[in-house]
Amino acid sequence: MKEVLNKRQQEAVEATEGMVRVVAGAGSGKTRVLAHRFAFLVNEIGISPANILCLTFTNKAAQEMKRRISKMVDRGSVNDFVCTIHSFCVKFLRREIYRIGFPKTFTVIDTEDARDLARQAMQEFGIDRKKTTAERFLKKVAAFKGMDPAGYIGRYLLPGSSPKAPDEIVRYLRLQLKQYALDYDDLLYMTLYILDRFDDAREYWTDRLNYVMVDEVQDCSADDWKLMYALSSRHGNLFVVGDPDQAIYEWRGAAPKLFVGFKADTDIILNENYRSTPDILDVANSIIANNRNRVKKELFTRRLNERRVTYIHYRSEKEEAEGVA
Repeated sequence: MKEVLNKRQQEAVEATEGMVRVVAGAGSGKTRVLAHRFAFLVNEIGISPANILCLTFTNKAAQEMKRRISKMVDRGSVNDFVCTIHSFCVKFLRREIYRIGFPKTFTVIDTEDARDLARQAMQEFGIDRKKTTAERFLKKVAAFKGMDPAGYIGRYLLPGSSPKAPDEIVRYLRLQLKQYALDYDDLLYMTLYILDRFDDAREYWTDRLNYVMVDEVQDCSADDWKLMYALSSRHGNLFVVGDPDQAIYEWRGAAPKLFVGFKADTDIILNENYRSTPDILDVANSIIANNRNRVKKELFTRRLNERRVTYIHYRSEKEEAEGVA
């Protein structure tokens, strides 16, 4: 293993216990580190893959992680717990959702399904679809749920709940309930709801998950962080990897400040870049150094310069796209 990892990567792989934060600069090999750490836990420490949760941000990233792990781990190389946050919530709820009156055969609805329910609720309440689109309506629903996640579940989605004078948003929730349909927000909020209120469910999952690893944490929301802390609360082994300098999803709820303020037992910075040339890194370092909400690091590379960096300022996105093409 050591011949394919640099010193800091190896340090991250072997930092198995406690709260570990890895600040991984662009092109620094974080996926390699996550896969090798998983293999190290299984092959060297003797942990079963069934006791390791590795959360990634996209299904594509999860598949790539599984592919890399399967090359290094002999037993249990294909692990259901190498997945996205929402995929984990689905697995969790298939086992636990009966506690709040839903069948384990609940449906996960996509954006188009949600639009259909939105249109139905809007039609019932006489909302002009020319003035309010289904997309805007769903944004209102998401804001309503996010304002009080436990509250909307307790008031409108539990057995026996029946609002006397529902508005259009509550009607949407009741239409969801009628079909036992959950959207992506519900998956996370219901998982947190059950972990918070059912001791035996929390004990089962926190006992089972000895190690929790999370990739791209700069793009995780405050609720994602609540899930990480809840699942790692018994063993205290939470390994988070990310880079505040690459945070681009604050517009949809990401909270990079939680990564910057993370209280780690072990801090590791991966600052060797394998992707870019020195000139490119000099430009990137000089610009990002002005950002205040970050963990300080200076990327470097052992590659040689190939050509000078060119700066072009385009007047529009279209012009930029044509110029790059």
